[in-house]
Amino acid sequence: MKSVWISEDADPRLAEYLGSAGRQVCRVPHTAAVGHAVSAHPDIYMCRLGAGAEAEVFFGDPSELGPDYPQDVRFNAVVTSKYIISLNRVTSPMLICAAEKLYPGIRLINVPQGYTKCNMVVIDDTHFITEDAGIAKALSKYPEITCMTVSTGHVALRGLKNGCLGGASGRVGSDIVFNGDLSSHPDFERIKAFIENCGLNTVCFPEWRLTDIGSIISE
Repeated sequence: MKSVWISEDADPRLAEYLGSAGRQVCRVPHTAAVGHAVSAHPDIYMCRLGAGAEAEVFFGDPSELGPDYPQDVRFNAVVTSKYIISLNRVTSPMLICAAEKLYPGIRLINVPQGYTKCNMVVIDDTHFITEDAGIAKALSKYPEITCMTVSTGHVALRGLKNGCLGGASGRVGSDIVFNGDLSSHPDFERIKAFIENCGLNTVCFPEWRLTDIGSIISE
């Protein structure tokens, strides 16, 4: 059975849905390695190596982390079979090495946002959604990449003013799953159409508020 990692703070109904989708649900607990607001976020400790229906997961060494930015974003990268997208100077060399070993010829794309995965919804190898203007500008230099920019805000994050859409999402099989009510987002119809135009499904939960939980990371 394939596993999926979510924050221990995630709504139990999300865990129930993922279990019903045939996934072994693994809860990520709070630790003292980083600041409390993100300390139960999977994308702080691990990185999905691939953007397809299935992918390997890289587990970082917590000793590389620290309580303050940018020490807490060492593993917060987006890795597809074609690109490593991150603030390269702070990304763990071990993560980069693992991605390069799995995907020979993979290209590094530097972006100005250390919380890269938090700020990106990963649809497939070349299609992304972000609220971050710096990420969007960096990716615009690559004509093979399509990155849709959406409104900032509209995503909750416990302990902070706002969360990010990437941190409220993750690919599980042929679905892009959002933790909460995506229909409350002002760009909902555009987001849904973008995902469906890539041949995938949009799953969300109107029963609770759209919330950043540090991504939904599945094998």
